[in-house]
Amino acid sequence: MVASAAFIWGTAATAAKMLLSRDINTILLVQTRVTFSAIFLGSILVAFRPALLRVHLADLWRLALLGILGIAGSNFTYYFVIKEASVSVAILLQYTAPLLIMAYAAVTKEEDLTPLKVFSACAALLGCALAVGAFQKPSLPIGASALGVGTLSAFTFAFMTVFTRHLLARYSLWTVTLYGLLFASLFWLLVNPPWRIAQESPPAPLWGALVALAIFSVLIPHSLFFAGLRHVVPARAIIISTLEPVVAIATAALVAGEAFGPVQAAGAVLVLGAVVILQLRREVHGEELAEDSRGDH
Repeated sequence: MVASAAFIWGTAATAAKMLLSRDINTILLVQTRVTFSAIFLGSILVAFRPALLRVHLADLWRLALLGILGIAGSNFTYYFVIKEASVSVAILLQYTAPLLIMAYAAVTKEEDLTPLKVFSACAALLGCALAVGAFQKPSLPIGASALGVGTLSAFTFAFMTVFTRHLLARYSLWTVTLYGLLFASLFWLLVNPPWRIAQESPPAPLWGALVALAIFSVLIPHSLFFAGLRHVVPARAIIISTLEPVVAIATAALVAGEAFGPVQAAGAVLVLGAVVILQLRREVHGEELAEDSRGDH
């Protein structure tokens, strides 16, 4: 499930870059992605599983934190760097997140920090760097603002991964996903209200593309990634998700004609190897969340 989410995210990155190249506002892009996803998922749950809409009032701030800092934060920072620099730079910066989760795990002791896991994380990060061509250019095409926002994207992605697993111990996958998307949508509604969107007047075909991107790049992969977090600890999940850069670079090469040579291929092999090595040893204390946390709350 995590690998599938990474594959979809990687493909969607190229699609988003193509939309951003048409001078679409970055905020409008990330806003519509979560808003359309929340509307679609919310409609399904209201019709078929209304019990999953119930949450404790005391947990609303946690769900809001996931939506605003985790989902909205990681999405905006990622696409900001895509627009200001490139898909390669955005991915390279965001996927330093495994190191942050490793540091968090070492401090909190929430999961085992094994040599195999550390090796896999380092191999995956090196593979990412090779895949995006970080060592082939004299300097990365990135300004100070993109560098700062890109660094923040790693923190928000790491936070979303860790915090989602905590919430999945309290609520079902669909409850966490819906409220995360809903609070992200409400946040963007305050930042970019409807009258500002009306002033931009995006054409009808563009709205269709935004709806498709929302379902494909947010609702489906986030649901898969969150579902995977029920079965694997955050560090393992985020290392597996480093497959995203490989897919993104390969997709960009096929669709947009970007370079994909022997160095990129070596990076892809290294990432795949890191993911395979990671599966050689399971967590000593187990990874599955308690079954009773799946019940309706």
